Amino acid sequence: MASKQLSPVEQGELALSRRAPANDMPIELVRRQKTGAAAFALACQSSGLEDKEIYLAIGVDAGYFSRIKAGTATLQADLVPFFCDVVGNRIYPEWQAFQVGCTLVQIQSEAERRADAAERRAAEAELKVRVLMETFHARAAA
Repeated sequence: MASKQLSPVEQGELALSRRAPANDMPIELVRRQKTGAAAFALACQSSGLEDKEIYLAIGVDAGYFSRIKAGTATLQADLVPFFCDVVGNRIYPEWQAFQVGCTLVQIQSEAERRADAAERRAAEAELKVRVLMETFHARAAA
């Protein structure tokens, strides 16, 4: 049975870093990056965090992190979710998806899908009630 990859924080290591608040860049700027290293650096820059805060949180050493930013190494795929969580954006994987002609779409949970469907049904019901009430008031006034 495959086990879920744990972040350094989930593994019980003391995190000396903070998480960036949600931040993003215009998709056109993300797609204009010439290399994965440039997209990675943009994701880091957009976060407003120091490099040390990022590499400590994702569990890579300073030298490897520097090589990723220089384009001579890549971030392991199983660390990408932790990286995105720390930097508060999806710039790096969005750039990667664009390289193969795709874009990222956030997956809704079943609960979110049900909530959206319930909201649509409620809006439709409110519209029907409003139309019926307007019809009723128009006939009563006549």
